[in-house]
Amino acid sequence: MKNIGGYFSFEQLAETENHFFEELCPDSGDLAFLMSGRCAIYYALEDIMLTDHKRIAYVPIYTCETVLAPFKKAGFKLLFYDVDRSMTPVFDKSVLNQISVLSLCGYYGFCTYDREFVHLCRKCGVRIIEDTTHSILSWNGIDPCCDYIAGSLRKWIGIPSGGFAIKTHGHFTKRLLEPSLPHLAMRTAAMLEKETWCYSSAPIATQKLAAAASVFWDAEIMLRQIFDSYESDPESINIIKHIDIDTIRRKRRENYSYLLEHLMPSPDLTIVFPVLAEETVPSHFTFYAKNRKQIQDYLTANGVSSTAYWPISSSVQLTGHPDAAYIYDHVLSLPCDQRYGIREMQYICHILNQYPKSSKE
Repeated sequence: MKNIGGYFSFEQLAETENHFFEELCPDSGDLAFLMSGRCAIYYALEDIMLTDHKRIAYVPIYTCETVLAPFKKAGFKLLFYDVDRSMTPVFDKSVLNQISVLSLCGYYGFCTYDREFVHLCRKCGVRIIEDTTHSILSWNGIDPCCDYIAGSLRKWIGIPSGGFAIKTHGHFTKRLLEPSLPHLAMRTAAMLEKETWCYSSAPIATQKLAAAASVFWDAEIMLRQIFDSYESDPESINIIKHIDIDTIRRKRRENYSYLLEHLMPSPDLTIVFPVLAEETVPSHFTFYAKNRKQIQDYLTANGVSSTAYWPISSSVQLTGHPDAAYIYDHVLSLPCDQRYGIREMQYICHILNQYPKSSKE
C-alpha cells in the first residue's frame, strides 16, 4: 500500500458541470475565483474596506496565520474570540459595539458556532465573512447571515489555484489581478509528479516525488509572500466546475464514519468530533494526541501522513486561553478524503489501534 495522505494530485473529473458555486451564489450576489483562500479573503476585505472605516475584525484565536494575514494586510485591528476544546467559538456580546467585521469558521467541516450571535451581529450592522475552507461541502457550512463567503478547495481536491469568494448582495467593485504564473507552474509540476507516483511502483518515482514535494511547499511559501487579489487560472476554474461533488461528499462521510466506528478508545487519542451529523462533510479526521510528536512520528513511520493545523501565529496571545492553547499543542488531523476507501481506513485503524502497545515498548 502506498503512503496515505499528503498533497493532492489531479483527479478524474465529471463530464458535466456541477454548477455548485453558481447555485451557492445568490441571484443578487457576485462570484469570483481566485488563486487561493487567502487571496479570496483579501478580495472580500478589499470590498468591505470601501465602506468600513472602523476596520476592527472579530476573529477566532484558533486559526491560521494565512487567514489572519489578509486582515492585517487590509489594515484591520484584530480582536480575538475564544474557542473551547470542542472547537466551538466562545463569543462575547460586549464587543458588538466595537467590531465592524465578524470572521467565522466551521472547523474541519463541523459548524458549531452560535448562529444566534451571528444573527445579532447582522442586526447590529457588523459585516460577516465566513471562511468556508473547511466547511464548503457541508450542507450547513454557510451561515445565511453571511455578507461574504470565502475559502479554498485546496484541502478538498487536486487543483493549482482553488480560491473562491462570494458577495451575497451586490457586486465586487475591484478588478482582480492576473494570477502568478510562476506559482501556478510550481504547483502544477508538483501535482503532475504526484500523479505519476500514484500509478508507478518504480523507486525513481518516489525519489522524484520527494523533490516535487519540496517544490510544492516552495510554491506555498511564495504565495504567502506575494498574496493579493489574484485571479484563478482557466484550468483551475474548469476543475472546480467539473468535480464530482456528490462522490466527494459520500466518500468523505463513509471514511469518517468507518474511523469513528472502528478506532478503539485510547487514553492517547481523543476524537474532537465524535458524532458525524447528517449535514456535515468532514475535511479531515481530527483528534487530540496526548503526545503529538510521538504519534505523528509513529504514523509517518507506518506510511500515514498527518497534519497539525496550525502553528501559532505571532498575532495570537494565548494567555488566559487554556483551551485554545491545548488545541494548538495537541490537535492532529488525518486524511479521510475521496482518494481513499475502506481499505485505507482499515489500515489507519489497524495502525492507531496498535499505537498504545507500540508506544510503550
